[in-house]
Amino acid sequence: MVSTALYTGLSGLRVHQTYIDVIGNNLANVSTPGFRGSRATFSDILSFTVRSGSGPSGTFGGINPLQIGTGAVMATVDTDTNQGTLQDTGRTLDVALQGKGFFTLTNGTQSFYSRVGSFGIDADRTLVDLRTGLRVVNSTGGDITVPTADTLPANATTRVSFQGNLPARVSGPLEEIVQSNVGLKQGTAASKTATAQAPSAPRFDLTGFAGRTVLVSVNGGAQQSVTFPASTFGAPPTGAGPATASAVAAVFNAAGLAVTADDTAGTIRFDTVRLGPNATLKFDDGPNASGLLTRLGLDATLVAGTEATATVNTGLAQLTARNNAYLAGDQITVRGTNPNGTVFSDTFTFGPTPAGDGTTIGDLINFINATVDPLQARATLTDDGNIRLSAIDKEEAELSLFIGDVTGNSGSNSWPNFVVSQAGTGPDQAVTSIDVVDSQGRTHPVTMTFTRSTTDPTIWDLAAEIDPAEGTLQQGSIGQIRFNDNGSFNVIGGGTNSLTFAWAGIAAAQSVAIDLGTSGQFDGVAQLGNTTTVAAIDQDGFAAGNLLNVGFDSTGDLVGFYSNGQSQALAKLRISMFSNEAGLVRAGDTLFTESPNSDDAIATTANAAGAGSVRAGQLENSNVDIAREFVNLIEAQRGFQANSRVITTTDEILAELMNIVR
Repeated sequence: MVSTALYTGLSGLRVHQTYIDVIGNNLANVSTPGFRGSRATFSDILSFTVRSGSGPSGTFGGINPLQIGTGAVMATVDTDTNQGTLQDTGRTLDVALQGKGFFTLTNGTQSFYSRVGSFGIDADRTLVDLRTGLRVVNSTGGDITVPTADTLPANATTRVSFQGNLPARVSGPLEEIVQSNVGLKQGTAASKTATAQAPSAPRFDLTGFAGRTVLVSVNGGAQQSVTFPASTFGAPPTGAGPATASAVAAVFNAAGLAVTADDTAGTIRFDTVRLGPNATLKFDDGPNASGLLTRLGLDATLVAGTEATATVNTGLAQLTARNNAYLAGDQITVRGTNPNGTVFSDTFTFGPTPAGDGTTIGDLINFINATVDPLQARATLTDDGNIRLSAIDKEEAELSLFIGDVTGNSGSNSWPNFVVSQAGTGPDQAVTSIDVVDSQGRTHPVTMTFTRSTTDPTIWDLAAEIDPAEGTLQQGSIGQIRFNDNGSFNVIGGGTNSLTFAWAGIAAAQSVAIDLGTSGQFDGVAQLGNTTTVAAIDQDGFAAGNLLNVGFDSTGDLVGFYSNGQSQALAKLRISMFSNEAGLVRAGDTLFTESPNSDDAIATTANAAGAGSVRAGQLENSNVDIAREFVNLIEAQRGFQANSRVITTTDEILAELMNIVR
C-alpha cells in the first residue's frame, strides 16, 4: 500500500509537470501571430478493487465497492479554436481571417494550413509565406503569381449611366409674340345738331341777334367765340335776313370741330374731330346774346363721345387714337422682321377696294398677313383690341412689327408701339456631357442634350453631339423617353437605346447603351418638380493603365490597382475548412497538417461554405488568455506541490516502518 502511494504521487507529479509544459508553451507564444493555445485535461488511472460491492439482502443493506485509485494521467491536450483579435499592420499583403478557415500553403508536395497571412513576393513574383517560404495556394490549387509590372489594356465604353431629374414643369417651347402695348378702341364724336326754328325754317332767322356771339368749348378747351355779322344775318336792307344752314355753318370755324349743313332739312351737325370719352362739346350764349342758342335750336348741355373695344369691323377712321380721320388715299406703313430675321415692308392704302386696300382693322390685319412670311408668322386681333403678331414655330425668334402713318396724309392716327409680349423659346432642354473611351483608349467628349417633346410634356428626346474632327455619329439620337405619372422612368419607346459612334482612325463602329434606370423606379432619371439635375454619371470604358499596387479585399481576391483608376482581380486565395479543426497536427511555424481525425481539407473561398472573410492589412493575434494561463499556472504549481507532499509523507512512513526492527 505504501508503494502504491509513492507511484500515485509520482503520476501526479508527471501530469502536473506536463500541465506546466502546456501552460509554458501557451505563454511563450502569447505574441505569436495566429497561434492557437492548448488546454490540458487529466484522467484518473484504473483503480484496484479491494472489495466488491453487494446489494441489499434481507435485513442487511447494500455495501458499496471499495476501490483505491492509482494516480492521474494526462488524457488530452486540446487546441483552442477560438478567434484571436486582429491587429492592423498597414501592409497590403498581410491578411487575416475573420471567422473559420485556414490559408493554404504548399512546398510542392505537401499542403500546410495556417491562420497567419504574412505574405510577400519572392524573386519569381510568386506569393509566399514570409516566415517559411511556402507558396500560397490560389482557389484553383495553383500558385499565385503577382505581376510587378503590368499593363491593363483599354476597354471601350459600352454603357453610359444617367441619374438626376428632368423638370416636370413645362417652360418651353414657346412661340414669340409681339403685340400693341395698348388695345385699340373705337369711338364716337361729341355731337350736337342745330335746327332752324319756325316760321322761317328751313332757314335760320338770326336778324334779332345780328352781331351777337355764341361761345363754343371743344374737348374741355377754352371757349371760342362765334359771331354772326350783321352784314350777313341782319334785316334788309343792311343785312340778308334769314340764312341757309350752309351760311350759318360757314361762321363756325372753331378748332376741333367738323360742321355739316343740310339746307333742305334746315339742320347743322357739329361733331368733334376727337372720338371717345375725352371728346366733349358745349355751347353757351355769348354776352348780351341770351336766347341765341334757342333760336339756333341748340342748348348749353355738355355732351361727350363714347368708346368701345375695337373689332375687326371697326373702321380705321373710327379709332379713338386718331388725330384726323383718314381719307381715301391716305397711306399706312407696315414693316418689321419675320421670326428668322428677314425683313418685310409694304404700304397700306386707305380706301375701298380696288383702289384702296380697305378701311377696317380687319382689312389692315389681312394686309399684314399678306406682307409677312405666312409660313413664319400670323397677325390677329385679340379680344381686348390688341393687334398681335405670333410666330408659327415654337423657338427663339427675331419677330418685330411697326405701323405708322406716311407723311402727307390728310388723316393721322397715334399708332401704339409693338413690344414682345412673349419671348420665343425652344423646347425645355437639359445638357450634360461625359467622356466616351474608344477601343484604343482615347477619350472623346460627348455632349448629351435632353429635349422635351413639343406635343407631349412627359416625353423627352436625347441627342448626342461630338466634335466632327473626332468622328461621326451613325446613331446620334434616342427618341421617346417616357416617364410615369409619379415621375419615375418608364421606357425608351423610340426603337433604340444605343448611340453609335464612328471614330476617326477606327474602322469598326462603337455602340454605347444608354442606361436611364429601372422602369418604375427612381434609381436613374426621374421627372419631378421644376429643377434640372440630370447628368451622365458613369461609363464603363477606360484607357490603358499601368499596375501601381496590389492588395487583398474581403473576398480574398488579390486586386491590382492601375494608373487609370481601374482595379482588377488577379487571383483568389484558397481557404481550407475542416470538419474538426482541433484534430489538426501542429507542424511548427504556426502551421498545421491534416490528421486522421481532422478529416480531409475542404477547399473553398472566403465568405463561402462557412468560411470567414479576409481582412486586408491585418494579422490575427494569438488567442492565448494570459490571465487564465497565470491562474492555470498557480493551479499546476499547487498540484505539483501537493503530489510532492504525498511522496514525502510516504517516505517518512516507510522510514518509521524501517525503524520498528531496532
